[in-house]
Amino acid sequence: MTLSAVIIILREVLEAGLVLSLLVSTTRLMGLSYRGIIAGFVLGMAGAVSATRFVDVISESFDGVGQEVFNAVFLTGIVLLLLVYAAGVDRQTTTGNRLMSLLQLVVSCLAVALATTREGMEIIIFVYGFTANPLEMLPVLVGGAIGAGIGASLGVLIYYGLINLPDRFAVVVPLLLLALVASGMASQAVVYLMQGGLVESQLPVWDSSGWISETSVTGQLLYAVLGYEATPTLKQLVFYCATLVVFILVIAINRWLREMPAVRGAH
Repeated sequence: MTLSAVIIILREVLEAGLVLSLLVSTTRLMGLSYRGIIAGFVLGMAGAVSATRFVDVISESFDGVGQEVFNAVFLTGIVLLLLVYAAGVDRQTTTGNRLMSLLQLVVSCLAVALATTREGMEIIIFVYGFTANPLEMLPVLVGGAIGAGIGASLGVLIYYGLINLPDRFAVVVPLLLLALVASGMASQAVVYLMQGGLVESQLPVWDSSGWISETSVTGQLLYAVLGYEATPTLKQLVFYCATLVVFILVIAINRWLREMPAVRGAH
């Protein structure tokens, strides 16, 4: 039970922690305000507690697949918010526009709030399920603490790694990592829709569980960063690749627009 708690809590903490560390590192590198991220985290914690209280109502909605719809909607919302963030972060550095700064503040706040609400809700539900059995509760708490510690530590390591990158990679790398995280979330959203019967299920394209198990620490890290799944379907791969392509195009166009004034000035 302790090992299961480690894996489950690690996955939830790492997903939210990765989004948080990427946004915090980008915010610091761009000289933006942290207020949106702090507010988003507070709102997310409150949202997780509130959503847990209504978990039965959520689950029973949409003909019994409300939880799947809830997760799919939240994941889609985070993907869209991260796309807006990626589209605006480079432009803010060149324009110095207060409106753009406000947009980044709001977007980062909402993205962190949604991610924290979703992952926090999963953690609370998991732990609460063992409150009726004191003998199992202690191993779950110990395992959960270990998983949370590993997840938080990895998030901190990623943050410090990103803020110490050379200048030419300082913004591009965090944005590309955000693109990978968002692509994984888009793939997960498809899984939830298939589980809820809202999208037709498919057979896996491959099975790589013999190489990297999803339940291993490595598998959970790859799941959080790359959206790794041992048995992906064709629909998942299509949404993953489409999301990744859109993010890369947005990042590339922003870099091009950012460099245009310098090129014109040189002439």
